[in-house]
Amino acid sequence: MFWWNIYLSKRLNYTKQINYSYRHIFNNTDQFLFIVKPNGILLEANQKALDYFGLVKQDIRGKHLSSVLSSHQTSSIKIQLKDGIARTAKGELVNIKLELIHAKNITQEIDLSLTPITNNKGKITFIIAEVLNLTETNPTQLPQHQLLESFFKNAAIGLAILDDKWRHVKINETLADINGKSVDEHIGKAVREMVPEIAPKLESIFQQVSTTGEPVYGIEITGETPKEPGSTKNWEASYFSLQVSENCNGIGCIVLEVTKCKKAEQALKTRLKQQAVVAQLGQLALSGLELPHLFEQTTALVARSLNVDSCKILELLSGGDKLLLRACVGLEEELVNKAILETDLKSQAGYALLSGEAVILDNLNQETRFTGSSLLHKHKYISGLSAIILGNENQHFGVLEAHSTVEHQFSWDDANFLQSVANILSTAIARKESESENRQLNATLEARVKKRTYQLEQLNQELEAFSYSVSHDLRAPLRAIQGFGQVLLEDYEHSLDDMGREYLNRLTTAAAHLDTLILDLLEYSRLGRTQIQFAEVNLATLIEEILKELESELQERQSLVNINTSLPVVRSQQSILKSVITNLLANAIKFVHPNVYPIITISAEERDGYVRLWVEDNGIGIAVEHQERIFRVFERLHGIESYAGTGIGLAIVKRGVESLDGRIGVLSHLDEGSRFWIELPSLTVSSEQ
Repeated sequence: MFWWNIYLSKRLNYTKQINYSYRHIFNNTDQFLFIVKPNGILLEANQKALDYFGLVKQDIRGKHLSSVLSSHQTSSIKIQLKDGIARTAKGELVNIKLELIHAKNITQEIDLSLTPITNNKGKITFIIAEVLNLTETNPTQLPQHQLLESFFKNAAIGLAILDDKWRHVKINETLADINGKSVDEHIGKAVREMVPEIAPKLESIFQQVSTTGEPVYGIEITGETPKEPGSTKNWEASYFSLQVSENCNGIGCIVLEVTKCKKAEQALKTRLKQQAVVAQLGQLALSGLELPHLFEQTTALVARSLNVDSCKILELLSGGDKLLLRACVGLEEELVNKAILETDLKSQAGYALLSGEAVILDNLNQETRFTGSSLLHKHKYISGLSAIILGNENQHFGVLEAHSTVEHQFSWDDANFLQSVANILSTAIARKESESENRQLNATLEARVKKRTYQLEQLNQELEAFSYSVSHDLRAPLRAIQGFGQVLLEDYEHSLDDMGREYLNRLTTAAAHLDTLILDLLEYSRLGRTQIQFAEVNLATLIEEILKELESELQERQSLVNINTSLPVVRSQQSILKSVITNLLANAIKFVHPNVYPIITISAEERDGYVRLWVEDNGIGIAVEHQERIFRVFERLHGIESYAGTGIGLAIVKRGVESLDGRIGVLSHLDEGSRFWIELPSLTVSSEQ
């Protein structure tokens, strides 16, 4: 009756792999099984019990066993159940026959077995309750010993019972197959006879269990069996003391092969280590490490990560038919930068370059794709990997290789790792080549800049000479024309008729206009060549000075000037800023309709680190489509007969503002006046910078 409980008591603390088999058996047995706490509170029930009693797994946790066995039982039955659970909690094996009353007054007789389960310290942690429906027992159901035999034979995990001499009393087919022998071949034979390679370790464990009486759970066993000599396997096993006869205690064995799990676990660890190497090499490449040092670090890290005897970097030489050894581990140091390999099919590296993909070499003695280089044969390398290293513009730089003197089954994960390292080298090589090209370009550029600077200095000198010629040699005869014309008007006016006086007036006016034009051109040219010396400029003081200089024009046109706000201090050059503001105010006085008195408003405001100065007038305004043109040289929107001027004033303003690290703009509509603004760096922001 208690066979399942005894087995389960040995199984509940097994690892996850063992636990899978436990779950399978727990849910597929013909018995109704419950797991409860020592106080009778349910923890779990198998699927057979859930289905029979109409229960849902999530609903039973936290309920008392008596509440799920029957919803209408008498108080005496409740007392029986509680008494049985209390006795079991003290360590007894309890068997109770109960008559349970179900819905519709159906009475059912059941046999309830309660088994205490202890932990490694001997404390009872929970109770196994096994329910047998006596009233509705299937007459065709196998006897208990036959059920146990069926379970033992068909279990998905290896099971065995050993006597006190550690001979096989019983073994199932699963464990017999693990050992590579039949069930019959095991019976009566000692463990040492069946699995001699791992027997010493097993016997040590058996001795411990027999001496202490304590079970050993989830221990890892590694070794070979007769089934696959030379192939290392992994098992997870549990062993416990078991009475096999009246006066003999043997060993119960539960074994699960976990070789695939261990290999997957080891492969994952290897991949993680390789990823760490890739990350480390990526950091080295980004650090700007020189290529020879990066190559040395790479070969050392790759050799250690792949557990190989050699790793090397080969550079493809110009011509594409030879490879130079640039760095290596496992080869003679004096070969570096000297050893040359051919790129034909004799070498693994040559084959990789020709095929354009990574190469895995399992065994050089059995290889048919290439014969192997002299380096491989000289150092007796058998297995290896190759990956292509690209350079600038995806051209082949060379090959990264790793080799072992013993046969090694490299995987494509290993090949991908090597290619990842090769890709990092490719990036580093391309970066270094780009840096070299940039250095060459910078050196060439520096020479070109020096040459161009000299040419510009020569041109500036020529321009200065031309400016001097214009200001002196050209203006001197122009002033003579202007002066003699004025003398003729004053001294010989009565000798000339009206037509002669008109011609003479035109002559002097044109000369004056030409002189003004020359002065404006010189001013415009000067702004492009002036060395800017920034300093604090008080706008209020500067504008007051400008208004005094324009006083005669202001009075002549009966102009009104309003300053709406206090004007701040800016970072500028006073002479250039004075020219800019003077031109803006002169335009505001000049460009008004006839018989209109100019009204000019000056204000300032702070804007994102700049001071914006506004000059607003009530003049003729500017159409939107012409507002970009007015800042160009010689751009006029009106004839000279309407408004005097050279067409250079606003061009001078724009160039002057830009030379002061400022900006300029205008808001205007035709016949509605204009609002010119200039932005200059604020003194506060300039100080912080």
